Amino acid sequence: MPNIKSYSVRSIFVFLCLWAASASPSSAETILIMNAGLEGEQLSNNDLLRVYAMKKRTWSNGEPVVVYTLPNKSRQHRDFVYNYLRMQPHHLSRLWHKLVFSGTGSKPEVVNSAAEMLEKVANTPGAIGYLDGTEVNMASQSVIAVDAHD
Repeated sequence: MPNIKSYSVRSIFVFLCLWAASASPSSAETILIMNAGLEGEQLSNNDLLRVYAMKKRTWSNGEPVVVYTLPNKSRQHRDFVYNYLRMQPHHLSRLWHKLVFSGTGSKPEVVNSAAEMLEKVANTPGAIGYLDGTEVNMASQSVIAVDAHD
């Protein structure tokens, strides 16, 4: 019969190892990016939600808002919607479908890769998107990382 004290310590150690593994991110943080022409644009969490709900149509400098998104099933899309917009991805899709079917708006353009997202945001005035932080080298691109705040 194992020693109760050593069994408990071993159990706690295993639990802490498992907890640390699950708590550590499995990938880099999703970051919000914008075309470099929007540098200085102030973006609150509410503004960001309005942008991705396709309700904010122009930036403060008058440029039209151009929204890019990754496919709904991608991990980065889910991370972005959960962490930045604080909603479920299917709720966001439902908002876009309502706009399209009611004729009052359109849904964002879907890009198929991080490289395409980076290229579109860098080359489109007024563009906004998001990427996994490990997939962007912004020093060589015309994009800026954005921190949405309250």
